[in-house]
Amino acid sequence: MRFCSTCLVPDTRPNGRFDVEGRCQACTFAEQQGHVDFEQRLVELEERLERLVRHRRRHRWHCIVGVSGGKDSHRQALWVRDRLGLRPLLVSIGYPPRQQAEVGPKNLSNLAALGFDCLTILPGPVTSRQLVRDGFLRFGNWQKATEMALFSGVQQAAIARHIDLVLWGENPALQVGDLGSLGVDMWDANNLRNLNTLAGGDIDWFHEVLDDRRSTTLYRFPTHLELERDGVNTVFLGPGWSDWSFAQNTAAALLQGFNLRSDTPEATGDLYGSCQIDEDWTIVNGMIKWFKFGFSQGTEEANALIRAGLISREQGVEIARRLDGACDDAYIESFCTYIGLSLNEFWGEVRRWVNRELFDIPSTGRPVPKFVPGTDLEGS
Repeated sequence: MRFCSTCLVPDTRPNGRFDVEGRCQACTFAEQQGHVDFEQRLVELEERLERLVRHRRRHRWHCIVGVSGGKDSHRQALWVRDRLGLRPLLVSIGYPPRQQAEVGPKNLSNLAALGFDCLTILPGPVTSRQLVRDGFLRFGNWQKATEMALFSGVQQAAIARHIDLVLWGENPALQVGDLGSLGVDMWDANNLRNLNTLAGGDIDWFHEVLDDRRSTTLYRFPTHLELERDGVNTVFLGPGWSDWSFAQNTAAALLQGFNLRSDTPEATGDLYGSCQIDEDWTIVNGMIKWFKFGFSQGTEEANALIRAGLISREQGVEIARRLDGACDDAYIESFCTYIGLSLNEFWGEVRRWVNRELFDIPSTGRPVPKFVPGTDLEGS
C-alpha cells in the first residue's frame, strides 16, 4: 500500500494512479490550478456554454443541474444562475422516506426558497429497499443502486424534458482521482457512466433481483446513442472555480441557509457535518469502504484541505486517523433494520469484504488497521 506523496490518497483507490513523482491525479491538478488564469478559464467556460444554450435562450430553462440539496448543490446552483446567467432546472433524485434524513428535504426546500425550480424524482420504496439489500450482499456496497439512480435519473430527465445541457460540479477524474470518467477535456462530463460505482451503466444484476424489468427504469443510464440522438451534452463546472473545495462550498452554502448535520464528527467521519447529509447510511458505506480500501471520509476531507493549502499533510494524517471508518452503532442498527439483517449477519457480511492485507480481524469488535494513513505499508 503506497500513498500519494502530497496528500493521503492510497494506491488502493479504484481507477486511481500516481505520476512518476508519486502524486495522485487530484494533487497534480490542484498544483496546476495555482498557475491558471481563472479569468481566462471562465471565459472559456462561458463561451462553451453560450454555444450550447444559444438555441434555448427563449426557453424557460437553459440547462439542468443535478442536485442533492447539499453544500455543493447550493454553490453550483447559485453560480450557474448568478454568475453564469443561466436559468437552471434543478433535478434531485431523492431517497425513499424511510431512508431520508430530516435535514435532506430541508435543504432542498431551501434551494426552492432561493428561487429555483426543482424537480424531485423518488425511486419506488420497495424496489429501492430490495436493491439496497442486494447491493450490500453482492458488493459490500449498498449505494450501487442509489448512485446509479442519481446519475441516470438526471440524464433521463434531460431527455424527457428536452433540455440538452446538463451541468455537474467537480470533475471526479481530475479533482478526485477517479480516472474512469475522464473525458476529452476538463469540461467534458459525457463519460460519467464510467465512474467506479456506475461500472459503465451495467444493471444486469438488477434484473436478477427484480421480477419486473419496468422497476429498473430510473436506474438505466441512457446509452451514448440515446444521448447523442437528443443532443444532450454534459459539462463539469468545477475546473472553472479557483476555490472549489468542500470547506469553501460549505461556507458559501451556510450563508444561503444551508443546514448542517447535528451529529459529531466521531459518529459520522465528517469533519464539519456538511457532507452527504441527506441520509444516514452513507456513513455505514463509508466504514465498509475503509475496510476495503484503507480510506474513507476522514481521508477525503483531509485531502481536500491539504490541496487547498489549509492544513499540512501531518495535520491531515491526524484527521484521517481520527475519522476514517467512523460510524456510530445507531446508524448500523437502523440500516440492519431496514434491510432485514441481524447485527451478527451484518458483521458477518462486512468481514467478507475486509482487506486482510490492511486490517487484522479480531474475534470480537471491528477490524483493526495495520497501517498509518500517509505511511506506505510494505508487503509481508
